[in-house]
Amino acid sequence: MENFNPTDLCTWTGGNWTKIPEFNLEGFCFDSRKARTNEIFVALRAERNGHEFLRQAVSSGVTAGLVDNHIQEVDCPQLVVNDTLVAFQQIAKNHRANFFGNVVGVTGSCGKTTTKEILRVLFPDALCTEGNLNNHIGVPCTLSKISPTAHSLAVVEAGINKTGEMDRLTEMINPDIAVITTVENSHLEGLGTLETVANEKIKLWLQAKHDSIGVFPEELLRFNAFSEAVKNKPSIIVRKKKYSGADCQENEAIYQISTETTECGHSQKLLIDRCGCPPLVISIPFSSAGTIQNMVFACVVAWKLGVTDEEICERLPQYRPSGLRGSCLVGRGSSYILDCYNANPASMLDSIHFFYERFENQSKLLVLGCMNELGEKADQLHYDTGKLIPVSSDDRIIIIGENSLQFANGLLQNGASEEKITILTDTESARSIIEDFRGVVLLKGSRSYQLESLIPSWAVPEFEPLKIAC
Repeated sequence: MENFNPTDLCTWTGGNWTKIPEFNLEGFCFDSRKARTNEIFVALRAERNGHEFLRQAVSSGVTAGLVDNHIQEVDCPQLVVNDTLVAFQQIAKNHRANFFGNVVGVTGSCGKTTTKEILRVLFPDALCTEGNLNNHIGVPCTLSKISPTAHSLAVVEAGINKTGEMDRLTEMINPDIAVITTVENSHLEGLGTLETVANEKIKLWLQAKHDSIGVFPEELLRFNAFSEAVKNKPSIIVRKKKYSGADCQENEAIYQISTETTECGHSQKLLIDRCGCPPLVISIPFSSAGTIQNMVFACVVAWKLGVTDEEICERLPQYRPSGLRGSCLVGRGSSYILDCYNANPASMLDSIHFFYERFENQSKLLVLGCMNELGEKADQLHYDTGKLIPVSSDDRIIIIGENSLQFANGLLQNGASEEKITILTDTESARSIIEDFRGVVLLKGSRSYQLESLIPSWAVPEFEPLKIAC
């Protein structure tokens, strides 16, 4: 646990102690029920006013409080600031600035959590964002846990849904390496256009320290922000090899994949070329195109930070997706692919294409939740996505959500049978259909639909989980 000097906290926040703690503090907490001794309770004003829980937090063991007004009836040292969230972010920013190890920032419309989790495998001792705590509160939470004695690397995920949010996240993270996984139609309600998404995501690289290295896929060069940035800042551009004989430039990593079928099922070989280095060739479990690209991003970061090819070959195959990002459950002759942490058009297509590649000749049921936060383009994007899903007339499809009709119309344009499509307004109504179906079932959709609740009670985790990008 990292120690925080009370005087430093006062200086960083511009606040004042009601009385100075007698010893250093050991971290921060927001939930008064989970408070621990020597922590400081951060009283945020959100849906509930955290100041109302300071007394309970002290009873649970916290030593001090970060508040925007002195709560006289609670007897503990209180650091009084103008805004507790801004103050906590300032603490995180300054604490990160005192860390002399490397910091990797990861953002993107999809794939950022998968990339972070792959990096966790390649860097076993790194501090990584827990779960999906990647916003204006989650980022400072992660940064405040950096310990110079325990960590040589921190991997921090940055997620946004409005313009301007990345400015503050970048100011705190200030990464040595910034990975931008994708720029796709996501969170358009707050970001507006695809061009705006690109302009916001790139800030994690552009607004970081001058020698920060950007790692991103070649297709992002179609955006002016990226094509201009590579002229002035160091970068590694990841591109998939489209033909033999392609030369690898100094600022590139070129990869290709080949698929083979073994007694254990499908597997793939991943080959990555770097300028001036022998290619890395590694066997990986059968994975989606998005997951493979995320693996390449992680390998590039690993190389830049001194991980050897031997270490990568040993560690990379150990990666497994988390529960809602591609795990597989089996039971009563059926398989259930659970990929429903969230969804946008890019992640939806990546998951479904992989699903069809993996289960070529089996009966299929697609349970699709609509994609949220797409703004005024939602209907069109659902229709366009449906047109690109490689369904057959025998496939059973359940669509849940307010854009279901447009989603279905797109699917009908690409071979789906109208008789096999069921449109529902709520998740629970799909349960009986799923429990009666025998074959392979994919559950993919935005988080609000909680599609994981539809997994039958008899389903248990498969020994080798499938890899689907999210």
